[in-house]
Amino acid sequence: MNILEYFDHTEKKQDKEHFIHLIQIALADGVFQETEREMLLRFGRKLGFTAPEIDDLFEATKKSAYIPPYEFSKRFGQLYDVVKMVYADGKIDNNEMRLATGIALKSGFVEQELPVLLALLINGIKNGEDEDDLFDLYKKRRIVR
Repeated sequence: MNILEYFDHTEKKQDKEHFIHLIQIALADGVFQETEREMLLRFGRKLGFTAPEIDDLFEATKKSAYIPPYEFSKRFGQLYDVVKMVYADGKIDNNEMRLATGIALKSGFVEQELPVLLALLINGIKNGEDEDDLFDLYKKRRIVR
């Protein structure tokens, strides 16, 4: 572990873990495509990571404890990113969906609502819908309140 990682604030640690999840999704089908790499780089920059930090996270092989964000909207946003990565190559692989489901559960989404939530995200991403619009729609359709 890099000494500077001890000084990362919680949100930075959450962002790193989220990015590692996105990398795992990209690798889950055994084929790392250029579209997935480009999307990962965009996500990394969006999260505020430098190029060396992104490279380090690509190389990270250790498991760390996942600390999901407290805010419901951020947890939804992270799951949106995960599903977007699942669909980055235009296909949905069973291994990728298994990982996405596990991440959703770790993020605090209830198992009974996952089929509805994941279908909403997949269809929304396929149709080019905005994350905020999907979040609003999900809040209206939510099973567990």
